[in-house]
Amino acid sequence: MLLRLAWSSVPSSLFSAARLNEIIAPSRRNNERNHISGMLMFTGAQFLSVLEGDDRDLSKLWLSLERDPRHSALVRIGEERCGERWFPEWLMAYTDHADVGAQIDSLRSPVSPAPKWWDLIRPMMMTADSM
Repeated sequence: MLLRLAWSSVPSSLFSAARLNEIIAPSRRNNERNHISGMLMFTGAQFLSVLEGDDRDLSKLWLSLERDPRHSALVRIGEERCGERWFPEWLMAYTDHADVGAQIDSLRSPVSPAPKWWDLIRPMMMTADSM
């Protein structure tokens, strides 16, 4: 069954936005090989991602994210079983809109987890500029 997983992180001190392309090409290759689709959005201060695929493949990818030194404060926002993909291909997007940063902060907050996180994330992703 298809699973959708949402996560967010803050770039670590080892990450440089100038080297963002180093994430894009390998991620596209690896995700295509593992039948994972989704979107990674970068705001300049935060990453927000939705990944879609088989739960075993997403579990492996999650473990990889946990070990990736470019990410800090990694937060698993939510997951859900889904019948169809929002993003049939893996996409990278960028937005620097201030409202998006505040919305991501609210999704990352342990105080008020959004029960319908997908209703908040999908519109943000659809307005970002693909790279």
